[in-house]
Amino acid sequence: MNLILIIAVAVLIVLMCYQYLPVNNTDVPKYQHDVATVEYVLDNPNILIDDLGFASYGKWNENNKVNYDYILPIELYADPTDPKQAYFIDIVGENGYLIVDSENNLYQFQVSGDYPQLLDAENVFYSPYDGLIYTYKGKQHMVTGSLQIILPKRERLTAFVGQRTPGDGDIYQPQSYVADRYGTGYSVAYAYSLRNFDYATQGDTSIYFRGRGSRSEGNCTLTAMYNALNYISSTHMGGTLPTSRNITQVDAKKDAFYAKYSSDRTYVIDTPKVLPELYANIRAYAISAHGYEVEALTQLEVEDVMNHMLTEYGSSLKAKNYYDASYYHQVLEPVSHDLPVLNNVTTSSTYGSHSMVVTGYQIYTSSIDIGDLHMLNYLLMLQVADGWFSDARYYDANLNKDLEIVTVLEAK
Repeated sequence: MNLILIIAVAVLIVLMCYQYLPVNNTDVPKYQHDVATVEYVLDNPNILIDDLGFASYGKWNENNKVNYDYILPIELYADPTDPKQAYFIDIVGENGYLIVDSENNLYQFQVSGDYPQLLDAENVFYSPYDGLIYTYKGKQHMVTGSLQIILPKRERLTAFVGQRTPGDGDIYQPQSYVADRYGTGYSVAYAYSLRNFDYATQGDTSIYFRGRGSRSEGNCTLTAMYNALNYISSTHMGGTLPTSRNITQVDAKKDAFYAKYSSDRTYVIDTPKVLPELYANIRAYAISAHGYEVEALTQLEVEDVMNHMLTEYGSSLKAKNYYDASYYHQVLEPVSHDLPVLNNVTTSSTYGSHSMVVTGYQIYTSSIDIGDLHMLNYLLMLQVADGWFSDARYYDANLNKDLEIVTVLEAK
């Protein structure tokens, strides 16, 4: 009896062990594709081959059917105010992927590559402003090499229509600029801007400036911080932040670096100078805490200066720096909730290294029909306070897809 029991237990253990042995082709979850757009893609490999550039050979398309490894529902952030669901179709093997929604819209595709880690990712989302982003083992990754359907853009050294200075910025008529640079097939799909934003310039706030050229001491970062906090001072989130009506006189002779610039004949010094109290306090703290001098405050110190001012005046907000950020999550979403964002660029073809405040956006779309699919393309134009003009300018975010450092205002 005992022998029979021992044999039975042994058999049970073997069966249990066998149950958890790796089995080929059964461990990969496959989403049940009950979405018409997904079924259309799977039933039409010719569209992928003839129109999207997928290879015609291999085992990814057999018997007029697209073979796939998995279909993953993901978050889609195209409309800045209304996220919805999309579907990531991973073509079998390393033959790439497509991202579609239930309305026959195709957002992005890649003709080669494989991303099995998406199945274990904490979250996956796609926005046409960022591409495909996923969090895996606590770290955020952006899929590179993927294709968005982009109409050809024009390149030239001179400014485009609606633009004052060549490059990616200083755009004052974004619709004219988009039509001239990218073509007339685009229309505005979404737009938003902060109301009653006061655009102070670097000339307004500079004390030191060279006798030739613009009246600026290179204080774009200080001015951007002031512009953002001055806007917050007019809202219920501002605590007791002084408004632009509160002014004070600043005596540059009391600066530790006054002697250096007063002996430099290329500099003119406005002193005493009447400044907004809020700006004067930002400047004073930047000098005492970070040794701010002409053109000498780094973008990495913005978070501390902003948080000092927000805490000092009892604001309900805090500032946080984001590196390699998402245009959707760290720019469009806050602005849509009436929060300005500091965008610090270092490779702008117009501005070089510069700090600006994002005060709104315009999003342009175009569509090309391929079979029953609508291939969508998006252009993101950021409305900015660039520190050079007392009204809004626009920055072409499509020419510099990488957000290097943004400072976002968030609830404490």
